[in-house]
Amino acid sequence: MEHARSGLAGSGRARSRRRSGHPGVPVRPGHSRPDQPRHPLEHRARLVLKVAYLTFDEANESGTARRIIGILDRAHIKASFFLTGTYIRANPGITRSLADHGHLVCSHSLTHPRMTGLAGDRAAFTGQFRATERAYRAATGGRLARFFRPPYGTYSARALWLTGRLGYTSVFWSFAHVDYDEHAQPPVSVTRARILAAACPGALYLLHASSRSNTAALAGVVHTLKRHGYRFATLERLQ
Repeated sequence: MEHARSGLAGSGRARSRRRSGHPGVPVRPGHSRPDQPRHPLEHRARLVLKVAYLTFDEANESGTARRIIGILDRAHIKASFFLTGTYIRANPGITRSLADHGHLVCSHSLTHPRMTGLAGDRAAFTGQFRATERAYRAATGGRLARFFRPPYGTYSARALWLTGRLGYTSVFWSFAHVDYDEHAQPPVSVTRARILAAACPGALYLLHASSRSNTAALAGVVHTLKRHGYRFATLERLQ
């Protein structure tokens, strides 16, 4: 059975029973849409601390990645980036810049397939991980962080198990919104309001780095969250 979910799962096993939709994934009637606030929080964060986790998915480059790096650098915070192998191959300079600025670079598969569809073919499933690792090593000389966000947020028990067997922790989210369509971007004010409304101790944001709206809202969002006592961390803190 295929699902879409939010939160974090480790060693191939889900850590939460809650489910939520994701852009490109149907949601059942009565369940929240991607642009609606979700219930906080479904991973292993220390919820008593006002710590937020910015995570960015990147499968295609729209000229925003370097701007995001600059915004984060000026704010003195680190984020976690999930890159596809094809993105790394096409943008080795940006990939190196992410690593050089101390951000956590993680896997988002090689070609952005629904991993549940590959779970019956272990070689094909494994190939999505290993090819991405090789691309990252070729671009940076380093080792890709062992966190994985399944494309579209879809998962099955076997896909989670196979991911864990490969040494990866599956990462989902507490917040995502409809930011992925480059031709139908939400107004910056809407993006800002959505992100701030979802703030809570341990919030794990999924933002697409190709989104112009996210990029324009980011500096103001970070400033406001800091003013309200939030700190930012990478996913390594959750281990």
